[in-house]
Amino acid sequence: MLCLYIRYEYKTNNFMQQNGTLTSVALASITFLLFLSTFSCNDTPCRDLSGRWSNREGQSFYFEPDGKALWLVRFGSQVDTFVMEYRYDCKRQPVQLDLSGFQTGPLSGKTLYGILEWNSDSSFRFDAEAGIGPESRPLTFETDQTQKFFREK
Repeated sequence: MLCLYIRYEYKTNNFMQQNGTLTSVALASITFLLFLSTFSCNDTPCRDLSGRWSNREGQSFYFEPDGKALWLVRFGSQVDTFVMEYRYDCKRQPVQLDLSGFQTGPLSGKTLYGILEWNSDSSFRFDAEAGIGPESRPLTFETDQTQKFFREK
């Protein structure tokens, strides 16, 4: 009977020690995951869009923090400048960037519904379609339509 009690006591204590260790590991893991979700790494889609961006092929965007922007398009030695507004929604997947408020040119009165993917803090790729509603927005990046933009200083 004493031998049976000792074995029971050993198994119970051993389980309690293992259970305590598992609880500690689980709590540490949960804490670590909460930390990562609060302070996410470079894969966060919300990055600052303000400033000058160029596709290095004759097109540049100048995004101001207040939702106003300029789109410069170079044709040889001439540059056309389009005043526009933008709406940037980095909480969506994919990130949405809509360009609107065009007063002149072929996009006058239209909106470009776009998607954006950050490659780094200094570059992104962008694809958009003109339309009268958000259903015009591309769902994926089309190779022949997508342009890559780089932050300019």
